[in-house]
Amino acid sequence: MTNPHVDPAPDAGTTTAPSAGPLRRRRRGVVATAALLGLVLVGVGAVLAYQSFASPADEDIGVRACRSSGVLIHGEQGPIVPREKLVELTELFEASADPHLAKVGFTTVGLVERVQRMRGETSPGAEFYRQSLREALPDFVAACGKHGVTIEG
Repeated sequence: MTNPHVDPAPDAGTTTAPSAGPLRRRRRGVVATAALLGLVLVGVGAVLAYQSFASPADEDIGVRACRSSGVLIHGEQGPIVPREKLVELTELFEASADPHLAKVGFTTVGLVERVQRMRGETSPGAEFYRQSLREALPDFVAACGKHGVTIEG
């Protein structure tokens, strides 16, 4: 028989302190999660900083064309846009990586060129091109606006 008044053997497993194993694992998980979250936040911050400080050379060539195409808005009534400028804008819009911007820009430049060539004429063809330009301009302005470029008339 065993005497109940004697201390149990040291290996009997009756310790009063909780096991440190699960607490240590939980702490490692929290630290790993916090480190991963920190890396994600640093990455997002780096991307945002790059985008805000990136040079205009990094933007789409069609967007650069939008920035210099305010002269197209007045193609019907304003000063004549020099042929060299129209050729330059056509080439820039054709090289755009955005297919919609390329199509709309190319079409608008072509219409401005035709309207300017037929200025002062009252033929049905001249009126057709003027009307086509009036209908194309809102889509052109919206396509450039989608890329953050405001074209004012």
